[in-house]
Amino acid sequence: MDTGPGCYQGRHYTAYVDQVKDLKRKGDYARAERLLLELVNAVEAEAKANDWAVAPAYYEQLAIIYRKQKDSAKEIAILERYLEQLRALWNLSPVSNLSGPLEDRLRKAQAHMRKGHG
Repeated sequence: MDTGPGCYQGRHYTAYVDQVKDLKRKGDYARAERLLLELVNAVEAEAKANDWAVAPAYYEQLAIIYRKQKDSAKEIAILERYLEQLRALWNLSPVSNLSGPLEDRLRKAQAHMRKGHG
């Protein structure tokens, strides 16, 4: 049983990919969200312990769930959490622009929210 940074309930966070997919496929978004939030904590712990960038997959999965639930505030919050991790690692200011798929998703979510959706 592994208990180091990057682990949740004795397994490395990467061991949960199929479980997350299964929960989402079943539409059990509440359980998927709870699990994903724990996995994001594990991702962040491992990244901090090793001075690595965080793996983006679980942040993205949460953002997808929040979009399906029409919860733009939570979608934006998880994407901003991801970007904060990168900015901290690279010593960038909180307003530094980054580019990539999750940054694009954040901009779309922010625009969606400004239009009064979610």
